[in-house]
Amino acid sequence: MQRKLNYQAMPPIWVPLAFLLAAPCFALAASVLLAWQGEAALVSRWSPATLAMTHLLTLGFLTMTIVGALFQLLPVVAGAPIPLARPVAVVGWIGLGSGTVILASALGLGLGGAAFHAAAAVLGLAGLTILAALGMALARRRVPAANALVRGVRLAASGLTLTLGLGGTLALYLGGVGAPDVLLLTDLHASWGLLGWVVALTAVVSFQVIPMFQGTAAYPASQETGVPALLFALLLAWSAAALGGTGKWRTAVEIGVAVLLLWYVRATLLQFRRRNRQADVGTYYWIQAMVCLAGAVLVHFLPIDSDRRTLTTGIMIIAGFAMSAINGMLYKIVPFLVWYHLQERAGAARGRVPGIRTIVDEPRALRQWRWHLVAFVLLLAAPLAPGVLARPAGLFQALAMLFLIRDLAGAAILYLSLRKA
Repeated sequence: MQRKLNYQAMPPIWVPLAFLLAAPCFALAASVLLAWQGEAALVSRWSPATLAMTHLLTLGFLTMTIVGALFQLLPVVAGAPIPLARPVAVVGWIGLGSGTVILASALGLGLGGAAFHAAAAVLGLAGLTILAALGMALARRRVPAANALVRGVRLAASGLTLTLGLGGTLALYLGGVGAPDVLLLTDLHASWGLLGWVVALTAVVSFQVIPMFQGTAAYPASQETGVPALLFALLLAWSAAALGGTGKWRTAVEIGVAVLLLWYVRATLLQFRRRNRQADVGTYYWIQAMVCLAGAVLVHFLPIDSDRRTLTTGIMIIAGFAMSAINGMLYKIVPFLVWYHLQERAGAARGRVPGIRTIVDEPRALRQWRWHLVAFVLLLAAPLAPGVLARPAGLFQALAMLFLIRDLAGAAILYLSLRKA
């Protein structure tokens, strides 16, 4: 459904921009860790380096970006500004960033129980602050046309709540508190984190940003409403089946999740096929994301070693789907923020404000996508020959992140220089 956008409700530029600029640094750290550890980082999903890399990407890169985008998206699209946006952003940014570093260090370096307790406390505080602010924003009166967006964000935020609760329990266990069923709890934590939070909210955001930035028609209302709601319901059913030990129901629910995700992939690819506008780099990122999500669904049902299957599925969802989609969004959102705030709020002369497409030009974004694509292909193949491919995958991904950091930082520096002028 097409809706009117209220750009006047935007928060100060540094509220979302602080999250969007910091996020690639965590992906760079994960890439350097992979290049450093090599084979040890991809030999198993349980290896310390793998766990550290996973949380640097899911918490530091993906969640940091998603939270920053929500600070921008909710007031503009839904008319639901986050209350006390600046202090909430400060607490969330510091807590999410420092908590991710502590947790990744504890997992990767094998630090003692105090580090896990500290990570649980810091990330818990940041998560509660962000979720409470989101809850208050979503409870307010909103634009009726944005009901699907609000419901989708609520469901994804519920998935994040469960993810943080399960993750906190595991962190306390690693710190010596409690004795849960670790394998079951880890599967629940990973499923809610990847599907109930990352995939769900990326889909919810894509319903807004793909028509906005890619010039496609609006998604059908059945997609906007159905995908988040059905995914949440299926994850609840899967969790109940896993807790109850009913393997047949668990498999049946997994097939339902697969069908739902493939439905979303098909609808998104059709969006690009039907549009009249010429493809740009953002299109390449989104197509790669959709292909990888479909690939992850298919890999999940392959009759291969369970550890390798889980590792490959995680690579396709995190590095292939989520990172591709978010890289593409960053190249759209950050230049738009710089352009808009220069034009409307910074007091710069209109003749000196560059166009959105010149703030970060197309060739730079295309260069980053190519490096990211090569890095992903190497990373996907690395579990088959980790001793040969792991380090090159880490190096290529590190270069891709350096290009992204350079481009986004350049946009921020341009904003500062033109605002002073």
